[in-house]
Amino acid sequence: MTTANAAAVKANSQSDDLGHQIEALRADVSKLMATVSGDVSEGLEQAGRQIGQTGRDARTAATNTVIEHPLAAVSIAVGVGLLLGLVARKG
Repeated sequence: MTTANAAAVKANSQSDDLGHQIEALRADVSKLMATVSGDVSEGLEQAGRQIGQTGRDARTAATNTVIEHPLAAVSIAVGVGLLLGLVARKG
C-alpha cells in the first residue's frame, strides 16, 4: 500500500467516525429535547393546577368573609360604587 493510499484510507475512516459521532450527537440532542419538553409540560400543568387551587381558595375565603360580616361587605360595596361613580362623572 502506498503512502497516498494509506492517507486516503485513514482520512476515509476518520470521516466515517466523524459521521457516526454526528449521528450520535443528533440522537442525544433529540433525547434531550424530548426530556426538556416533557419537563416543561409537566411544570406548566402543575402550575396551572396550583393557580386553579389558589383561585378556588381565594373565592372560598371571600365568600366566607361576606357570610361572616355581611354589613361590612355591603358597606364596602357601596363605598366602592360611590367612588367609581365619582370617578366616572369627573372623567
